[in-house]
Amino acid sequence: MKNKNIDIYKIAELAGVSKSTVSRVINDKAGVKASTREKVAQVIKDLNYKPNSSAKGLASKKTHTIGLVISDITDPFFAMFVKGAEKKAMEANYNMMLANSHWVVEEELKCIQMFEEGRVDGILMISGGSEEKLDNYLDNLASNNLDIVVVDRKIKNENIPKLNSDNFDAGYRATKHLIDLGHTKIAHIKGEDIASSHASRDRVAGYEKALSEAGIKEKIIYPGFFARKKAYQVTKKLITEHSEITAIFYSSDMMAIGGLKALKNMGLRVPEDISIIGIDGIEMAALMDPPITTLSQPAFEMGYQGMEKLINKLENEINNSHSEDLIFQMELIERASTKKLN
Repeated sequence: MKNKNIDIYKIAELAGVSKSTVSRVINDKAGVKASTREKVAQVIKDLNYKPNSSAKGLASKKTHTIGLVISDITDPFFAMFVKGAEKKAMEANYNMMLANSHWVVEEELKCIQMFEEGRVDGILMISGGSEEKLDNYLDNLASNNLDIVVVDRKIKNENIPKLNSDNFDAGYRATKHLIDLGHTKIAHIKGEDIASSHASRDRVAGYEKALSEAGIKEKIIYPGFFARKKAYQVTKKLITEHSEITAIFYSSDMMAIGGLKALKNMGLRVPEDISIIGIDGIEMAALMDPPITTLSQPAFEMGYQGMEKLINKLENEINNSHSEDLIFQMELIERASTKKLN
């Protein structure tokens, strides 16, 4: 006898898959691995679940809602990214749900699980920490037919479209700019320490490459955790321990802003005593005294195109496993915070 309390949500829970995967199995659609299809079919059989035509219609119905996972809504870069994603979602008549992971891998995983358990058609996520468990979880979701697009994240699964800024090039060019101004004692305050993000790691690698090419052996690297207050504290520690430095490359403009305040409070002048450069190109950096030199990345366009790629994937209803990944280049904007060394 059929259990009236069983529905596709319960089947999805017992089978360990998403509702959309159960939907595809019930409606005999492509895009589900054979092993997953068999697992779902076995749960349906064990429960003696017999979907009627209205149940099939419910199972296949789209919600026109997309989940967006970001790292820090208080950072103007992410706020601009959200604006771009929201604009595209509104143009395509999609709703958008926002979750903030606070740069914590475990929180990022919770955000994704929340969206998976809810009724979203797909997930757009930007940056965050790098951890094998999280990447494996994303692999599993993509294999079970939940559409995902990632930004500033290197993941091997070809079923997951990716958009990345060229963070290695940005780190290289930021450091090269300081070297070209005559600086050889250059410190780098990077993004994260534990569970470092791909963006942060690539910027560090670019910094190291520029130093190596210039024959500069000393690398001075401190973690700033992509946070203004933390960068303020770390800058004070850096100057105390390395009073010889003449330039600092910060992995974000928000950190550069925190660092600028710390330097001023220590009685140092920017750029007369120390030159500083950031990354992101947020408006606030241009309003500082002095305005901060930066590598600007197109946050609004990244959000817009990330959402566009996800919606195209959803509406085409194809796997699109080999869709072309997008790479965004950053623009060097020279301002008064960097100066040629006398």
